Amino acid sequence: MMVQEEKREGQVLSRRQFLNLSALTVVGATLAACAPAATPDAPTSGPAASDAVPAAQPIGDSKYKEAPQLAERVRAGTLPLVDERLPTNPAVITPVNQIGSYGGTWRSGMLGVSDRPWIGRTMAYEPLLRWSDDLTSVVPNVAESWQVSDDGLEFTFYLRAGMRWSDGAPFTADDFVFWYEHFLLNDDLTPVKFQWMQPGGALGRVEKIDDATVKFIFENPPGLFITQMGNQSPFVPAHYAQQWHIDFNQEAVEQAVADQQLESWVNLYTNQLDFLTTAECPVVFPWMVTIPVGSTNRVFAERNPYYWKVDPEGHQLPYIDNMEYPIVENTEVLVLKAMAGEIDMMDRHIATPDNKAIFTDNMVQGDYDFFNVKFAFESPCVIALNLNHKDPETKRVFNEKDFRVALSHAINRQEIIDVIYVGSGEPRQAAPLDESPHYHEQLATQYLEYDVALANQLLDDLGLERGPDGYRRRFDGEQLFINVEVAAAFEPWGKIMEMVTNYWDEIGVDAEVQVIERSLFYARKAAYDHDCGVWTGADGIAVVMDPRWYMPFSNESIFGIAWADWWRSGGTQGEEPPPAAKEQQALYDQIQVTVDEAKRNELIQQILDIGAEQFWAIGITKYYAGYGIVRNNFKNVPGEIWQWHISSAPAQTHPEQYYMEV
Repeated sequence: MMVQEEKREGQVLSRRQFLNLSALTVVGATLAACAPAATPDAPTSGPAASDAVPAAQPIGDSKYKEAPQLAERVRAGTLPLVDERLPTNPAVITPVNQIGSYGGTWRSGMLGVSDRPWIGRTMAYEPLLRWSDDLTSVVPNVAESWQVSDDGLEFTFYLRAGMRWSDGAPFTADDFVFWYEHFLLNDDLTPVKFQWMQPGGALGRVEKIDDATVKFIFENPPGLFITQMGNQSPFVPAHYAQQWHIDFNQEAVEQAVADQQLESWVNLYTNQLDFLTTAECPVVFPWMVTIPVGSTNRVFAERNPYYWKVDPEGHQLPYIDNMEYPIVENTEVLVLKAMAGEIDMMDRHIATPDNKAIFTDNMVQGDYDFFNVKFAFESPCVIALNLNHKDPETKRVFNEKDFRVALSHAINRQEIIDVIYVGSGEPRQAAPLDESPHYHEQLATQYLEYDVALANQLLDDLGLERGPDGYRRRFDGEQLFINVEVAAAFEPWGKIMEMVTNYWDEIGVDAEVQVIERSLFYARKAAYDHDCGVWTGADGIAVVMDPRWYMPFSNESIFGIAWADWWRSGGTQGEEPPPAAKEQQALYDQIQVTVDEAKRNELIQQILDIGAEQFWAIGITKYYAGYGIVRNNFKNVPGEIWQWHISSAPAQTHPEQYYMEV
């Protein structure tokens, strides 16, 4: 009945995936340079030690070693022995290349205060389970093992006895029960329940078996539950959260809400449980934030003395002492910092094809090199008209499939690839990658031809006539105008869309590009206020984890956010979708309660077939060959890293085992 067994005494025991719950298959190309998957009981003999030997030695009879500054605190009597801070069975992480040394500050950067995901990707990915470094499966993490009942309705997770939060408080099953009873079931905090907790519409429940064992119980089999636990953390620090919860501390909570002039206790709770804005919030991450977002022009984090992972020689991780994230106003500042050697390891925002030449020219001066990035996303640029537009006449035009097809045919994709991506890419719609078991040729290749005459004919046939100024009119006779909103992040979307809107100008469609800050972009699309938005692809391998471009799936489905809101809220929010979108959502509901992988794949195929027929969004190109910047003294970074938001890349490569030669 065990679905995940572990490496013990250097021998790999059998592993079977109960009911084949994983939604992924092995990707064709594996990462030769990546470390083996983390396992709780790895062999005691690791990679050959190099000259980079940690300075810290065990104190007394301890079988573990720790960072020098922590050892000093132990000797001073202000911190317990490392053996007391680690769980009985700590997770053992095998370094990519060699045992590291303690010390240093990892410098990267944030593009504005809303660029929080980069922090999550580098220091805060510790879900219940985690994705392996090659993205082929989920493996133990906070839970060291798990069992699934024969009927697929009960999931028992075995935690690490003795594991602690960063403030030293015990991490137990009570933290899961609190999350369930006082966060998930609380309608103020969670008005819309998480889909992964209610397969088939019936909400599951959480039970404590003992301090180190917790069980999730469902009425319908959650076919994706194990894979979904690869990026979910269904627990909170209960001992800390109680003081900010209205059910436990009403008088003090109400006073704090009044003192801080907050709208409600929900705002207070949310703020205090946000480790990025409240340094006092306990975490289970390798580092803990000490200078939070909003307090200054940087975010700073220090090592967590209670972190629960070690290397094969017993050194408590992380190796790196501190994390520093300067908050800058634009990408150019980050690029300059990288060129000057002021960024130790980073690919986010800066590693675009057009920047590679200047990075190459400055490698010696900046004392850095490159690592390769392989994207698990469909495209670096997907264009989505808002099919839920608040203006009924604009909405009517946008919802004409042939209008979207015309816009697609008007785009000279090869010119964009040559100019923006220096020839790296291939014309492509937003579709599963060739490496995916769900590759869909029609979805990938339709409407790619650059054909201005065909685009004009399609618009003429729709009855979108040109006015005296040469621009198309809507069906009501008013001029058609598209405001294309792009966030100042990741890709050179502003430049790309300037080219695209020039192409559209040739077919009489008036459009203008507006580059805005990311938080404003998110606020506008959440309110359905956008005409047209642009973002990257999402899930080009597994598909089922984030099919945002194939169906109205979430608030990231920019073409149909209101339809996704309607589905996720049970019809209480958003806008009722058209039949095709409803059918896709019903198919996904079936996927969530389907245990058999072959049947799930059939359902995924049906979703993709409908997506191809509807042509919800417009793609530009396959992803280019990616790279990242890594300083020459920054070690244990794999030579190639999969980039995927579900695994919080590069987090699946265990940043806690990166180290710096200082």
